[in-house]
This record gives sequence, C-alpha cells and structure tokens, in this order.
Amino acid sequence: MRKPSALPWPPIAWFLVALPHFAIPLWGPYRPPGASLFLLLWAGIACCMPATLRLPVTDGTGLRWKLLAFLCYGLLSSAYGYWELSRMHQLTLHLSTGDVGYEGVAGQRLFQLVLAILAFEVVRLSRTPPVRLMLWWLTGMAVAVALQVFTYMASSDSLVQRAGIFTEGNQGGLYYLLSVFVALEYRRRGRPRAGLAFTGLATAGILLAGSSAAILVLALTLSLAYVLSGHGMGAKLRRTLLTIGTVASIAALMYGTGSDFGIAEKLFEEEVTSKSFSRIDRLASIDTAIDLFLQSPWLGHGLQTYGFLSNDYLDGPLLAMYDESFRRIPNNIYAELASEMGVVGFLLFGLFMASLVRRIATHPADKGRNLLAAVLAVLCYWLAFPTYSVVFIWAFFGLALVTLRAGPTPQ
Repeated sequence: MRKPSALPWPPIAWFLVALPHFAIPLWGPYRPPGASLFLLLWAGIACCMPATLRLPVTDGTGLRWKLLAFLCYGLLSSAYGYWELSRMHQLTLHLSTGDVGYEGVAGQRLFQLVLAILAFEVVRLSRTPPVRLMLWWLTGMAVAVALQVFTYMASSDSLVQRAGIFTEGNQGGLYYLLSVFVALEYRRRGRPRAGLAFTGLATAGILLAGSSAAILVLALTLSLAYVLSGHGMGAKLRRTLLTIGTVASIAALMYGTGSDFGIAEKLFEEEVTSKSFSRIDRLASIDTAIDLFLQSPWLGHGLQTYGFLSNDYLDGPLLAMYDESFRRIPNNIYAELASEMGVVGFLLFGLFMASLVRRIATHPADKGRNLLAAVLAVLCYWLAFPTYSVVFIWAFFGLALVTLRAGPTPQ
C-alpha cells in the first residue's frame, strides 16, 4: 500500500510567504495582516494539538524571559496610561474621522506584541533547515515585488504605487531591506545563482517602495558587512577605504545627475515641501516625545499615550497642516519607548536587543556578517519607523538565530 506523501509546505512556509501581505493592492489594508491571521489560526490549532508548534518550555538563550518581561511591563504601563489619561480627562481622542478610545489602542498594541513574540519563537525554534526557511521568505518577497509592479501598472497614485501590498512605502522598504540580507545569506550558503537573483529582486523592491531610509540604510549596512567580513585588520582597513571611496563616488554621481530619488531634498531642504515634510514632521514628533519623556522620565506616560497627548504640542506649519483626521505617532521607536514607557521600558527593550546583537556578533556562523548587518539595519531604520511590533521584523530575528544554530558553512 502506497504511503501518502507529506505536505510539501508545512505551516511555517505559508507563514513566511505571507509576511509582506498587509494590504490588497489598489484596495487597502486589511486587519489583521496576512501573516498575523495565519499565525492566529496556527496557534489556535496548536492549542488543540500541542505538537504542531513544538515550542519547548526551556530556553537556554535567556531571550524569552527578556521579551516576556517587556510584555509584562507593557501590561502594567497600559494600566498606568489609563490612569494618567483619565486623570487628565484625555482617554478619548476626538478626530474628524471619529473618536478613538485609549483602551482599544493600548489593547491593539499588546495584541501585536503577543503576535510578534509568538512569531519570533516559532521561527527561532523551528527544526526546518535555515536554507529552506530562507527560500520560503524569499518566495514571499518575490510575490510581493510582482504585486508591487502590478500596482505601478494599475495605479497612477504615487503613494499607492509605493505601498503595494504594504500599508506604506516605508514599511515595504524595511521588508525588502531585510530580504536583501536574507538573499545574500542564502547565496553564501550554497545557492549562488538563486541568491543573486533574489538579491536583485529585493533591491528592485526597495526602489519600487521609494523608501529613502531603506536606500541609505542599505548602503550603510552593506558597507559595514563588507568591512567586518574581512580577515585581519589589514583587510578591514583596505575594505574601509575602498567602501568610503565607492560610496562617495556613487553619491556624488547620483546627486550630480539628479537621480538621487529626492534624498537630498528630503534630508536637507529647510522649507516645507512635499518631500521635506516627512523629515520635518518626524523631527517635530521626536521633539514632542522628548518633552513628554522629560515630564515623566522613569515610567513615561503609559503605553500608546503619545497620540493622546502630542496634539497639545503642535505649533508652526505642522499645526496649520494637521487636519485632526489621524492619531499622531512619534515615527521613531526610541522616542516612542522613552516617552511612553520611560527609562524602565527602554532598558527592558534594550536588554533584549543588546543580547540579540551580542549573540549574533560573537557567533562564528555569521561569516558573511549578513545577519548582523540586517539586525543593525533594523536598529537604524527604527529611527524613522512607526512601530516596533511588525511581525516580519521579529520573524527575521528568529530566522537569524535558527541560522546561527545550524552552524557555520564555507564561504
């Protein structure tokens, strides 16, 4: 009797492929995103069939308890935030599109954190070879690029074109940025042609998303990975000089020919324009977050309270342009953590990230420094990113650790 063949793609494959699906092209975002919905269904099945997820109780890395400590503090911080806002009679934010209650916003962030931690654990503890995990991630990336191209062909709205299947181009830029390093590591681990093709696709995705942050961070972290992967101080010094000369030449050429994707205007224009507004708005949002932090440095004002307090600090051209149709965010993860959760929350989150970076930086398996560069890219990108609870970021952290567990491979 013929034995039935196993399913070619296990649940984790579908999860990795679904990571970039936040919206239907030309239609709009859906809640929850594709990967989060799949993760919920998968977790529900696992509750009935515990062997499905196979998450061991013990954890030798110490990373899990750090994440759980941050989550528990988030619960306490949301209770503190409720008390703080109720004391100031600001539990409800009155927008032109409708009222927004604090309970719903804080509950949504806690739910996102639970999903992020679950995604991290599921991928990190997977028994699947990391090369297969990378292939599934890159397959999802290729589908995302194809849908982004379709969006460019079907729509004339630049914001819709940049967003593709993401909620915004900036979000897509980070996903494609991580995909570049996944593709480079996939190439290094014995898949040279496919890895190179996937690298080209991920780079095309960054350009289609039109994310200046992704372009700048990619140049920085690729250079850093190239320098750090050199053997010996002499090789590192030669690579440093070569990298500086190459980057400077390319930057000068792009600026001189006007093909810099508007980066110069976005970064250095002092007047408020369509391109410089994003930077000016972010800087003003960060200043507000610093003011809120200084008012309550140790505990902050509570999880997700920034949007309920920041409108009182609007002034100048931003006040004139703000139409009260959306809840403001710091657009900087570090400013958000400091203003909302204070020194305690910032240190708890920083403790996990420092442990993650140290574990990757000191592990001999990351010979190409692709994994370290990708994590550092996330840390840089968070300087201008709306949230730290996006599932694909935490899935990548898990992928990096499971790759280290597989051990080093020849260059």
